Amino acid sequence: MLWKGLGLILNTESPIVVVLSGSMEPAFYRGDLLFLTNPQGQRYHTGDITVYRVPGAEIPIVHRVLETRDVVIPFDNSTANRVISNRLAKLKLPPGEHQLMLTKGDNNHVDDIDLYQGLEWLDRRHIIGKVRGFLPYIGYVTIAM
Repeated sequence: MLWKGLGLILNTESPIVVVLSGSMEPAFYRGDLLFLTNPQGQRYHTGDITVYRVPGAEIPIVHRVLETRDVVIPFDNSTANRVISNRLAKLKLPPGEHQLMLTKGDNNHVDDIDLYQGLEWLDRRHIIGKVRGFLPYIGYVTIAM
């Protein structure tokens, strides 16, 4: 009950996550406990550390926003608009404004496109939250279980 309430207040399905890999070293290490929020009206910016999950993946990923793009999916079906819609068809975005993101682990050499399972960008709906704080190594208890 407390977990669900915290999730509702912070607008995230998971207000607390544990780092499971070394991809974000030296910012975060395996076993660090991260605290997340996902404010509806706030935009994500280059440098923000996010936790995301793509369709078909069970484990969320903690990585930094490398680039953002704003796109508008048109309501009409003109030729120019079909070109935009076709490039973003895999995201299946409804008409309107959307912020897209590209991420990368600080300790990785390349961006995360290969992790996106066929997508070119992350959409806001893939984001579980933005990291707002952490406790080092506290999460090792859950990794050991």
